[in-house]
Amino acid sequence: MGGSGGTGGAAPPPCTDVQAPDHPGEPCSQWPEWDATKGASEPKDCDASWLTGAGYCLESCGKCKSSNSSGGNGAGGGSAGGFSTGLGPGPALPDVPTSNKVMWASRYWDCCKPHCSTNGNIKSCGADGVSQNGGGSACSGGSAYTCYSQAPRAIGDNVSYGYVAVPNPQCGTCYHLQFTGTGQFNAKDPGSVALTGKHMIVKVSNTGGDVAGNQFDMMIPGGGVGQNANTCPNQWKVSSSDLGPVQGGFLTGCTGSYAAKRDCVRQKCMLLPDGDLRKGCIWFVDWYAAADNPNFRYENIQCPSDI
Repeated sequence: MGGSGGTGGAAPPPCTDVQAPDHPGEPCSQWPEWDATKGASEPKDCDASWLTGAGYCLESCGKCKSSNSSGGNGAGGGSAGGFSTGLGPGPALPDVPTSNKVMWASRYWDCCKPHCSTNGNIKSCGADGVSQNGGGSACSGGSAYTCYSQAPRAIGDNVSYGYVAVPNPQCGTCYHLQFTGTGQFNAKDPGSVALTGKHMIVKVSNTGGDVAGNQFDMMIPGGGVGQNANTCPNQWKVSSSDLGPVQGGFLTGCTGSYAAKRDCVRQKCMLLPDGDLRKGCIWFVDWYAAADNPNFRYENIQCPSDI
């Protein structure tokens, strides 16, 4: 689960560009422009999935807005640090009643076969994180891992989908969360403040023996490997030291200002396999604003068909 730290109440920083490491001679400033190598009639493709889908050149390609641009945070429009998904605000979800219970969200990704996959509600995958595999858990010597498609994803500036671990789970149950704008351990955690009013719909996929009754453990790539410290490094072919503390992961292992921590986590996301897993890590930086243990109110809902 996530660490309890955070920095002061500084405003979220503007979004920044991350240079694609495989294209060192093509700075982000070139991508919205014409590609001279292909002739004046063909622009470079800012919508290429390998580019902005992996979090490269977001600002130059217009995928997020600097904090000087119009728009704000919360349910009414805009998002953390002026970040925009390009998908619009997302479904118009009603506010969770203020009388509902306040909970808090930790984070983890341990690569194990989810507990709920044993009864068919949730899939498990092979070592590639994509092909379906119903074997025993890799955390117990088997061949089944968490599917990368269970990483969180935005469906709009103000709405995302994700998966959670809870104690004594009712597998496949869905909840509607709305963030309060405060952190559990640091009320002024800037990431938690930036989440004010945003919504998530989450599905229960796992059990959590160390998850408290007022807590959801959010599945977030790079969020900490928890009690199974070797499974993710073995699957991803990275050093365990690269993944940060087992509780809190990338964010807990980054230091400095809020802006520096977000930049640090973004760079660490590039260590993860490309595709849904890496995108889910970048989602944590951008849509989730690198919030450290944010508070939320919740209610039970019927699961959407696309989660």
